[in-house]
Amino acid sequence: MENMTAQAKYAVAAEPCRNFNILGLTSLIDPLDGREKLVLSNFAAGSVGNIILIDALTLDGETIPLPGDSGAWAILPLGDKLIVGTCPDYGYLHCLDLRKREWAKPLRIDSEKYIWNFALGSDGMVYGGTYPGCALLRYDPVKHELVRAGRVSDNTKNMYSRHVYGNSPGKILVGGGMDTPFLKVWNIGTETFDDFGSPGETIKQINDVFLCTEHGGQLRFYDTKTLEPADDMLAGKWSGMLESKEMEAGGGRLRVRFISLEDGSKAGVKGQDYFIQRPDESEPTFRPIPVLAPPTRIHTVTTDKDGVLWGSSGFGQTIFRYDPRDGSYWNSGAVCNAGGEVYGMAFVGDELFMAAYAGGDHIVYRPSDPWDQFGNVNPRTLRSVGPELIRPHGKTVVGPDGGIWTGWMAKYGVYGGGLSRIDAVTKEVTSWYDPVPGQEIGGLTADGERLYFTTGTGGNGLKARDEPTHFGVWEPEGRLSYVHRFEPGERGGVLLAAASYVWVRVGNDIAVFDPKKLAFVNRIPLGEGCGCIIADGPGRIAVFGQKTLFAIDTERMTAEPLGALPGHVSTAARTPDGTLYFNCYGTKLYKWNG
Repeated sequence: MENMTAQAKYAVAAEPCRNFNILGLTSLIDPLDGREKLVLSNFAAGSVGNIILIDALTLDGETIPLPGDSGAWAILPLGDKLIVGTCPDYGYLHCLDLRKREWAKPLRIDSEKYIWNFALGSDGMVYGGTYPGCALLRYDPVKHELVRAGRVSDNTKNMYSRHVYGNSPGKILVGGGMDTPFLKVWNIGTETFDDFGSPGETIKQINDVFLCTEHGGQLRFYDTKTLEPADDMLAGKWSGMLESKEMEAGGGRLRVRFISLEDGSKAGVKGQDYFIQRPDESEPTFRPIPVLAPPTRIHTVTTDKDGVLWGSSGFGQTIFRYDPRDGSYWNSGAVCNAGGEVYGMAFVGDELFMAAYAGGDHIVYRPSDPWDQFGNVNPRTLRSVGPELIRPHGKTVVGPDGGIWTGWMAKYGVYGGGLSRIDAVTKEVTSWYDPVPGQEIGGLTADGERLYFTTGTGGNGLKARDEPTHFGVWEPEGRLSYVHRFEPGERGGVLLAAASYVWVRVGNDIAVFDPKKLAFVNRIPLGEGCGCIIADGPGRIAVFGQKTLFAIDTERMTAEPLGALPGHVSTAARTPDGTLYFNCYGTKLYKWNG
């Protein structure tokens, strides 16, 4: 192995995936020049995020890199400071001195990876909710100290303290889940939690006068100062004061969220564009965000018939195109309205079919036609499988029937999964829920007769369960014809149907399944796990291990190490000329030169 790794057989082809993913939006008066600035918090998957300031009048942009982590949901202007709470790896609290444009020393609580939002309490402290510890954080902006005030939910399966609100004097209201939705009140003076509302009640809107919640489709109103329920007269009055934070744009073709600026303008972000609509304007004008988009993590790659690479971003709902012939690349706007990632990508003819998290969306795009996502023309969002199924974790393949098939994970707080099929001609979507009850679809492949999948025990917002996973055979008419349960401790992963067999990653091996015998007939040891398997010409399979690229001879059923990889490969594609391209959970697209 030492000789094999002495000279790398791969090279960086490009960093073609570049996009914005704006998680947080607010405004402030910049103490440097006294001008109002629109503040955008950008998440750069696979890299370090940044804060973008846009002058509300001149529309000039300024970018300020974060000291660490990929981005931030939580942003809070506080005098001459900007408080930022990051994700997804460290859950930092960053404090920016706006006069000096300097960051204070990052703070964090080791158990937390996300800070979701901030609220200023009546005690002058800043509070935040977290994942995965479902904690309430308290930050002292004078002392620059961060502490964990406590775990919010008694349910150990709840990992999210998602939203915090500081409108009530002496109290902090906290909402979260995902196993069981909850509302809690943190009493600042006694440092204790109390239950609030009914199980499943969620906050719809809050201001300094009233709190509106929703429960079972019904609205409830409370006095913000006392948190006591309102009588019918007050509830009726306050229901007429509810304000929408969304407005119509594009001639009514889309709805966009907005914030209000000091002069009454409305400002917001839609995908890769932002807008500031003046009080005398009937429609917002969308403009490109006025700073350079950073390289971001590649999530999925595939290739078209001409050998052009297509891929999706790790977060931000955009896709890219990379042409190896001249090194050129292009990045799209958001492919659909729901935020998240495009997992599944498959070409049928001249159309690219996609499946995306978190709305359970199916999308079809024709690269030869003009881009018009705002009008839902091209790309076009088809029927969603949400809210029951939302994350296409099993990705997308073309089935033996010519349909476009995708494997899914269930919604937040629910264990389960499903399959969906798009008719390539009619674009009709059909779906099947929970072929293996309570388990997600972890991987999906197809041959000329059937589809095959592996399952997982995880769930959106839930810890993975300790139970056996499965391998399933699915008939294209929509039924499970065979299921194999793996032994305890064994977990199936990525898989590929090729050369009359199905090749399944099981632990550090490739298990070989014979569809005719409906049985596993062989095991090929690799000595390491793998994250991707693709066909590499007749009689050969490329297996991207955690450290090594292997070639499997499908006739002899043997694995040969070809060389060391730069990291654990997450996605790969082979162009028609036989070149392998791959990504290692980062921003770089690699080319195998062996």
